[in-house]
Amino acid sequence: MIKCAIFDLDGTLVNTIEDLGYATDYVLEQYGKEKKWTMDDYRMFVGDGAKKLVERAFEHTLSPDELEKAYEMFKVRYQQVLLDHAHIYDGIKEQLDILKEKGIKIAVVTNKPHLSAVKMVETLFDKGYFDLITGAKDDTPRKPDPTTTKATLKALDCKASEAIFFGDSDVDIKTAKNAGIEAIACSWGFRSFESLLAQSPSAIIDEPKYISKLF
Repeated sequence: MIKCAIFDLDGTLVNTIEDLGYATDYVLEQYGKEKKWTMDDYRMFVGDGAKKLVERAFEHTLSPDELEKAYEMFKVRYQQVLLDHAHIYDGIKEQLDILKEKGIKIAVVTNKPHLSAVKMVETLFDKGYFDLITGAKDDTPRKPDPTTTKATLKALDCKASEAIFFGDSDVDIKTAKNAGIEAIACSWGFRSFESLLAQSPSAIIDEPKYISKLF
């Protein structure tokens, strides 16, 4: 029996790519770099956390100290533009409401910085809508490490065999597998169907309407 549904945030529940891209462009501009990346480029840069996004945008040319400074600048700027263009994907809210009506616990596990994740989720979905929101913290390993996912299961009193993990990237599929959870790939997000298929998830769904059919 499935008791818990864990969701990635960016590219799974919420389309955030424009604001992530604009915040990264801002940092590049402050360093005198050309803003040459498209939103399709940024779709490939995201998934492993904000620091990796910045590192990839700078094409791995920053020293560790420079990367830390650029990362801090990104976090400040992104917090300012966090909700400028971000929006819930069509059909997501209806599906989550169905899960809640069925008594399924729902949680978010994301590599987005924790404070940004909480602010976004509580603004777009209302405070208390999710049973738990877990974003990235500097002292905790990021996905695909299963630490935050396993902690979420424990907090929700749910076994890995009683959960389903929904995500839009290879990082999410690997996270689910590392935590021993069924992995469902969502192809409406930031990765191609082919790249998701290559990770061998349990299933790939191309519309949110199929979420509740798995319970």
